[in-house]
Amino acid sequence: MPIPLPQFLDLRRAFFAASLASFAIFSSGQVRGSDPKSDHWTQCGWGGGGFYYSAVFHPTQDGVIYMGGDVGGAYKTEDHGRNWRMINDGLAGYGVFSLAVDRMNPHTVYAATDSGLCKSTDAGEHWQLLPHTGPKELRITGEKGRSIRSIAVDPTDGKIVFAGSPAGKVYRSLDGGQTWTAVYDKAGGAANPSLLRVQFGKVNDQYFGGFWLPLKFPENEKAADCVGFAFDFQGDKSAPKDVFLTLKTASGISYRSKNLRDLFADDQLRNATLNTADFAIDAEFAKKHPDQAGTALDWASVNRMDFSSSGPLPQNAYVARFGSPAFIFASAAAKPAPVVVADFTKNKAVQTYGNIQLGEAAAGGVCSIAVSEKNPALIVAATQDTGLVMSTDAGQTWHALDTPKRASNVTFDPANPNIIYGAFYKDGIFKSTDQGKTWARISQDFAKDISIWEVAVSPANSLDVYAIGEVNWGGSFYISNDGGQTWQKSAKMGIDLNVNPTLQAQDGGKSASLSSPTNLTINPRNAKEIFVSANWRPCWSDDGGQTWTERVRRADISCITDIRFQGPRAYVTVMDEGTLVSDNGGDWWRQLWPRSYQGDLSGHNWRVAVTENNGVDRVLTTDSPWGADNNLVIASEDGGKTYKVSKAGLPASRPRQNTMWGQGYARALAVDPANPKVVYLGIDGDPAGGENSGGGIFKSEDGGVTWKQLPNQPASRRMFFGLAVDPTDSKRIYWGACGSPGGGLHRSDDGGATWKQVFSNEQWIFNVHVTADGTVYCPGTNLWRSTDHGQTWKQLTKFHDGRTIIGLEVDPRDAKTAWISTCTWDNSASGAVYKTADSGATWKEMTGDIPYRKPMVLRFNPATNELWAGGVGLYKIKQ
Repeated sequence: MPIPLPQFLDLRRAFFAASLASFAIFSSGQVRGSDPKSDHWTQCGWGGGGFYYSAVFHPTQDGVIYMGGDVGGAYKTEDHGRNWRMINDGLAGYGVFSLAVDRMNPHTVYAATDSGLCKSTDAGEHWQLLPHTGPKELRITGEKGRSIRSIAVDPTDGKIVFAGSPAGKVYRSLDGGQTWTAVYDKAGGAANPSLLRVQFGKVNDQYFGGFWLPLKFPENEKAADCVGFAFDFQGDKSAPKDVFLTLKTASGISYRSKNLRDLFADDQLRNATLNTADFAIDAEFAKKHPDQAGTALDWASVNRMDFSSSGPLPQNAYVARFGSPAFIFASAAAKPAPVVVADFTKNKAVQTYGNIQLGEAAAGGVCSIAVSEKNPALIVAATQDTGLVMSTDAGQTWHALDTPKRASNVTFDPANPNIIYGAFYKDGIFKSTDQGKTWARISQDFAKDISIWEVAVSPANSLDVYAIGEVNWGGSFYISNDGGQTWQKSAKMGIDLNVNPTLQAQDGGKSASLSSPTNLTINPRNAKEIFVSANWRPCWSDDGGQTWTERVRRADISCITDIRFQGPRAYVTVMDEGTLVSDNGGDWWRQLWPRSYQGDLSGHNWRVAVTENNGVDRVLTTDSPWGADNNLVIASEDGGKTYKVSKAGLPASRPRQNTMWGQGYARALAVDPANPKVVYLGIDGDPAGGENSGGGIFKSEDGGVTWKQLPNQPASRRMFFGLAVDPTDSKRIYWGACGSPGGGLHRSDDGGATWKQVFSNEQWIFNVHVTADGTVYCPGTNLWRSTDHGQTWKQLTKFHDGRTIIGLEVDPRDAKTAWISTCTWDNSASGAVYKTADSGATWKEMTGDIPYRKPMVLRFNPATNELWAGGVGLYKIKQ
């Protein structure tokens, strides 16, 4: 079955590319640099279980394929996909959304990352960011859903490179990417700068939305003289179902206007005036506060306006333009006079909610570019707002072709430049046999509602055409052997749970369905060999797409959230993939749960705790399911052979107030070292009134079966990983909070009955660690240590304008030895791992050759003398 991942799948990217500011690090003289030769990390994770967005064959070396993922960077195989390794050395960003190779210089590879366009001249072993291609400059970047085949190299001259931008431009370089010129740029329509553009709908798959801003009643005016409210408005001749203007007062009463949907019917700018009689107390407010149902509108107390729309999702978004709002007053001549109280276009206090977009619409991205092999002067680009655009003069001039307006991909017949295929998402595949002058749809037999991402033509036989598409996380591969006249579908693949141990859903773990394919690439040395990058399971065919096998070993894209050791076993929790265990140091893994898709269980596993009970591992993990709005705990008494799910005492829904990512997740877990039956769990988020008691710290006294929210909570409940119990005193608990107010480290000395803030030098504390002797380590942008339970602190690092320290570990046998990892909150490749062997007096960088430089989890296994690092992927290094 397809793997259903809902709207917060992108938490994977959020986890490693959050919304906080990123930092550059400048270390003091106390830090020594890393030696890549001696600081060698071994990859010990599996493959699959994430989203791979790009793939391309090496043009001359048989069996070599490059692949890119959304959070793990770039991968390379030299044996037709049987084994992969990460090739991120010098890569600017870990989101790789488009790849291209230079046929004239076959070891030259381009990778469109979310941090800019990177180039390798040694078959991906080393990368360089090309000048001025970053998101704040030319924006020659790769972006999810906007970059499919966005880089194209002239097949006859490797110095000529074309790049599509998510901002809607086509760039050309004549020097291999060192300099760029925009050769296509769809000009936007002229806009009235005095009006605010508001787009309702089509920002995502939901529809309700609106905007609001604070108001202040004009000074020196009397409420009795106010007769209404006005604003300038320009519609677009659309017909929304429900549109309302709501005025809110200082006392909390909401007054809703009559339905204003008719305003959109006129596309001419006009004034909209609402009188007092056009407002009534909002029905929902009156239902909750019946005693105020008849309260008259007090204009002087109005302090906020909301403009919102709701109703069925329209086929197309509709757009309105607003002028500045004004209160209307009766003058001495009894003629209404407006008093402007806000400027929409300059007021930074305007806020949005739901499915709405303010400001001028961005140009549609250029998803793909194709250069004809037979006639390189012919270039076609697939755009998201103009369909296909063509140049017949090597990019000097462009013209739009008569195609659907939202295009995903385009390709030429390698043998005939007059034949062009275009993919147009749900509009299907179109073919032109006259160099783009006329087009015919050739995908009538495709599944209903399928969205086509890419179409490709065999380099060996022009009649062999292939396509990939998705429907609701499912996917299909289509084959035509007659130039697109007829098609057959292929969607099943054989899987190997030793390679990708997750979701053994079908046929007892022998097969699975293709899920959300993103790129298809054909081996130019053997056209029967095809590789498809996709969600969860990339796959390989050696018979022209008739049969498929999963090929993803060691293409590690797993987002590791915790690592724990018990004897020879390593347990990990993973976003999207659940909880896994390895009995042999990471060579092979078994998934404990979920073993198949379960909507109320499958999702993000955050933390794991493992204790021994009569010689058997007791495993406890926290989980946020995809298909339910709650957090839960999974417990196994037999090492994962069987398990039970518990949510007794935990909130029925996730908190929404004061959270890190819009919802509260169970990212913290701590077991009392003196009594494994006593467990603490942390969920970020404040109460929201009514029955919503928010997140914070929850306690279980039966090993995680039932929970109770602590009656008293720290000053801030916004947190990440920071929860620990002092091994020297079970009543002493530490909680790391993020942001202001209340950010810092909090301590309870009475089992959570009362709390006090014991560290406030920094406001963002993502982790906390307490050693066996009660020493406390508190990481922010620098690392701090307290040997008196937080009364006093010593700063152990001197990183200036630094990255955030998240990974933190202390050798349990030698308190002088500790490790930290520093991260930036974006998807760039900026990060490092450091070690001290002298209690923090000096530090040595040991990042070495780790493929993902910003791990968020560090754990030391004294049984093997290995430090393990988890971020995107799983790695270990001997110590």
